[in-house]
Amino acid sequence: MDITVSEIKNNLHRLIVETDDISVLEKVQEYFGSLKSKQVDWWDALSANEMASVEKGLKQLDNGQRIPHHQVKQKVKNLLENK
Repeated sequence: MDITVSEIKNNLHRLIVETDDISVLEKVQEYFGSLKSKQVDWWDALSANEMASVEKGLKQLDNGQRIPHHQVKQKVKNLLENK
């Protein structure tokens, strides 16, 4: 059985609440801070579906299947004007 994000958060919260050891709490805080400060490549933050969509789009571009920017702008403008 896979553990959910909510279960992981609840377990971490319980562990933090149950300890009064300042050195443990400081280490946890330092570790979380170091994780948040690391640069994350945007590609690694995508879901599998999003990656597949980007790859599909790149293949379409390689095959010459594209719409010029000015046509897309006009289409969006038309859509917004009709609202």
